[in-house]
Amino acid sequence: MNEVQRQAYLSSLGIENYAPRWLLPAARTSVACVMPAFDIPICSDLPPVIVDLKVVNDSQVEHRNSPPNLLTAITDLGSQKKSPSPVNAATILQQLDVKKVPVVQPFSLSIYRPTSGILIIDSRNTTLALPTELLLNNILRVFLKNSQFTLDEEVLRWPMIENRFVSRTENDARNELQTWLAVENELRPVQTLWLMGENAARYWLDADSDYSKLYFAMQPLKDLPLTALISPSLNHLLQHPADKSRIWACLPN
Repeated sequence: MNEVQRQAYLSSLGIENYAPRWLLPAARTSVACVMPAFDIPICSDLPPVIVDLKVVNDSQVEHRNSPPNLLTAITDLGSQKKSPSPVNAATILQQLDVKKVPVVQPFSLSIYRPTSGILIIDSRNTTLALPTELLLNNILRVFLKNSQFTLDEEVLRWPMIENRFVSRTENDARNELQTWLAVENELRPVQTLWLMGENAARYWLDADSDYSKLYFAMQPLKDLPLTALISPSLNHLLQHPADKSRIWACLPN
């Protein structure tokens, strides 16, 4: 075959490099062909000849010409390419009407485990310097009466795995935090759960729930066998002392 034609066929098939694995009996010696730097059209006056090799036995090879099926194969490959979907004005307008899902900014939560079986999750506000632990200590002294407890704050940051190239939505936060709480409940079973503040309540309640209307009440959690006391954050209670009386009313006598 003409070398330029062969290179054109290989290019059409997406084959960049080709080397024979073995030399056929009575085959011509291969001669290197220096390809030009520009594309040369396939010579129309040199029809392709494809040799079909049929092995009769170990010592005899029969050569015969066959129809140029390679051109048909190349045409079939081109026809199998997926045609692009039609684009019209309605499709473009529909894409413009789709609203982007709002992104949730990173936040952090304070985790307290005063005694075994009690888990308190509070929404943090790092811009305020208020004595939140002192207020929580007073609340727990009333709630636990004479029981001993410790207040060691743990900080839970969301997202737990930072990736600045990925936009995080409310559903992402809900799924990740619910998974975290489910694992916590398996490792250390929770009998008493307090969710204090917006970020602590929003992501463990139903997406359609208005958490602000559920303050100072017990609510079952979505997809978890737990019931939690929903309340404002400790920062909010320090800034709105009148709401402290409602917290005291929620505590058992």
